[in-house]
Amino acid sequence: MKVKKRNWFARQLESEQFTTKQIIGMLIPLILDQLFIYMIGLLTTSMISSSGEDSVTAVSLVTPVVTLITAVFTALSSGGAIVVAQYKGHGDREKLQEAIGQTIWICVILAVVLNGLIAAFASPLVNLLFGAAEEGSREKATLYLAGMAINTIVHSMRVATSAGLRGVGDIKHNLFGSILINVSYFIFCYIFINLLQWDIVGTLVAYFLARFLGLLSSLYFLFFQKNSQVHIRLSQMLKPKLTYLKSIWKLGIPFCAEEVFFNGGAILASAYMVFLGTVSVAAHAIANSIFSTLYAPTMAVGILATTVIGQCIGAGRRDLAQWYGKKLILRGYGVALISLIAMLPMLSWIISLYQPQAETQSLVYQLLAIGIAGMILFWPVSNIMPSVLRAAGDAYFTTVASLIAMWVFRVGMGYVISIPMGYGIRGIWY
Repeated sequence: MKVKKRNWFARQLESEQFTTKQIIGMLIPLILDQLFIYMIGLLTTSMISSSGEDSVTAVSLVTPVVTLITAVFTALSSGGAIVVAQYKGHGDREKLQEAIGQTIWICVILAVVLNGLIAAFASPLVNLLFGAAEEGSREKATLYLAGMAINTIVHSMRVATSAGLRGVGDIKHNLFGSILINVSYFIFCYIFINLLQWDIVGTLVAYFLARFLGLLSSLYFLFFQKNSQVHIRLSQMLKPKLTYLKSIWKLGIPFCAEEVFFNGGAILASAYMVFLGTVSVAAHAIANSIFSTLYAPTMAVGILATTVIGQCIGAGRRDLAQWYGKKLILRGYGVALISLIAMLPMLSWIISLYQPQAETQSLVYQLLAIGIAGMILFWPVSNIMPSVLRAAGDAYFTTVASLIAMWVFRVGMGYVISIPMGYGIRGIWY
């Protein structure tokens, strides 16, 4: 009897470790997850714009600081996800569960300490970084920073539980949590910002309630799904175990340092961006919000790479890790192209959601044109390759490369082109 040959599609990503169906089954929920996150962010930013450009400016100025805070926990949890993925590849269920519990422990402890300090010193921090901004924008920025610091304590625990699910390839439960968070965030924002007119406070309350619901869903999957491989005991989360913490720390700290210095550069860029005026800052905020939705699907491929490469390394198959790394980078370019083709026809309508002034709208189009050109050429490899290398245990090269790119180009050349050379906000995007 003849054996039926596998079709072309089935052969593309199939190996002894994964089938093409498994890879696609993880990738599609990840793409939907990332799209939900960034599209809801886009819609809520457009809601905030209804409160005036000073609100948009305040959120835009503080966003790099908030991103820096959350990046610390994203980095540590990514280290945890890699450890979990490696234990999954090795087939050690007990250690896999211990690694999830320890990832949660370290993220929560650090969140309480770090965010408590930031909330307490929000006002002097905003005045130090953005003292040249208008007084109304500074006041709103202070409130937003303090509120987001407190909210991030809840977010850090959600990120850690999500990393555990992602490490074993349980993308569907992660997607459920993400949909719950983002849909509820959108609904709460509509209630508190559009209906009740709470402005920045409405954003903070909506964020807290949505993240709390997401956290509850993650905890349910971890503690009450007893047949699941990610089911953990409370003792595995409450008691620190140095063996696991060292592994998480070793993989997470280089990524964490990269995120700190990278976002530190973004904060510095925001600090000199203030001198370009409210119109430029508002245009940057709107363009950045839209652009993040464009590259969200490619971000999903990078997240998938962490799981796939980590499990290959855990199984001792470095050859497969290398093979999948190349395959996923190439697929990333295809995903980026599809994303652009799908979104570009809607661009004019999306920009209109923000109700920008004519001058701001024209500038938004210019910034997006610059960003899209770079995205087509460089974004997939610059986003996916670091995930591949980190999952294989090489976090140091990616950190050094990222920091050089940030401080030489985004901060250094960004300042020179935007201010001394007179290109304004376009210089930062160049």
